Amino acid sequence: MDAKILLLNGSPRGKKSNTLLAANALIEGIQEVTGYGLQTLETNTLQVSPCRGCFNCWDVTPGQCVIRDDMQTVYEAATAAEMIVVSFPIYFFGMPGPVKTVTDRMIPMMRAYDGGPILHRVRPAMQDKRFLFVSTCGFHTTQGIYDPLRAQLKAIFEEQVPPLVTIPQAELMQVPQMKDIVNHRLEQVKAFGKQFAEGKTDEALLAEIASPLILERAYHRLVKMMRPET
Repeated sequence: MDAKILLLNGSPRGKKSNTLLAANALIEGIQEVTGYGLQTLETNTLQVSPCRGCFNCWDVTPGQCVIRDDMQTVYEAATAAEMIVVSFPIYFFGMPGPVKTVTDRMIPMMRAYDGGPILHRVRPAMQDKRFLFVSTCGFHTTQGIYDPLRAQLKAIFEEQVPPLVTIPQAELMQVPQMKDIVNHRLEQVKAFGKQFAEGKTDEALLAEIASPLILERAYHRLVKMMRPET
């Protein structure tokens, strides 16, 4: 089975990630519709150096980064994929460091800025790729928390901003007593994955997925029990 779905798991927790649970539900929905194979790359274990800002990938070796590291694996996987799912917990209202480093290093896949109104035109190898972002946070709500990230994604993708699936109260995913509530939310995430595979985006479903799993006061009490003040 060809790996036409690339999952970039950006959680430092790796396979123990709360966000990965949501990403897996999304991908399960996508695969039920498409039958696509999956390749997963863990950004936290990739040896990827920061972008040097040398612009050789634009001016000297167009489309080719001069840094030889694990980013070559990302380029190959992204080129081969039809859908790219990027999964990470929100860190200080944005991407975790390793995800941002990988994002910065994707600049060879973009054409050189020519002074026009479109800031980053993609090269042919990245045309027609479908992106999907999924993120969890430990806050009781997603309202306002993801505004900086949404602004960044809009700047990167401009008029074709991919869906961003967000889930609050992620700590509940590790609480056995919350299993039924969490599984219901993951089923909603899976349903959105199916819709995405069919070329649809249900904003009402996204809003439901982004809603609190339990009441704010109950969540605050639970978090205090799990993480007592020191």
